Amino acid sequence: MKPQGGHSVGKERILQTIGLSYRASLLASGFDAIEMALHAGAVELLIVATDGSEKQRAKLKRIAQEEDTRCRTFGTAEELGRAIGKDMRIAVAILDRGMADKLILRIDEEVRNDDSAADAE
Repeated sequence: MKPQGGHSVGKERILQTIGLSYRASLLASGFDAIEMALHAGAVELLIVATDGSEKQRAKLKRIAQEEDTRCRTFGTAEELGRAIGKDMRIAVAILDRGMADKLILRIDEEVRNDDSAADAE
């Protein structure tokens, strides 16, 4: 099932949850803000886009690993930005544990569903 924009229902729910996190002030966006939040230990989940600057994405992933912060790759920079009403974002940082847990479950489920669909083709 593909809602508007060609996204799966699962992907759309993830993007909506990211948007909700932003509106609830439970999300950091922008490279510098995310980098500072990671170093401060405030990030529960780093979500990195599948595209955009490889150098910046790699740097944020490295910091997340050093800080023992959970990390997932999901969506494009355009999709992440649109989810929070901004320009393209190569990453967003979820600052709330409950929201991070929910997003991890949904992202992991979406990845499994995508893998199953690819196997069926």
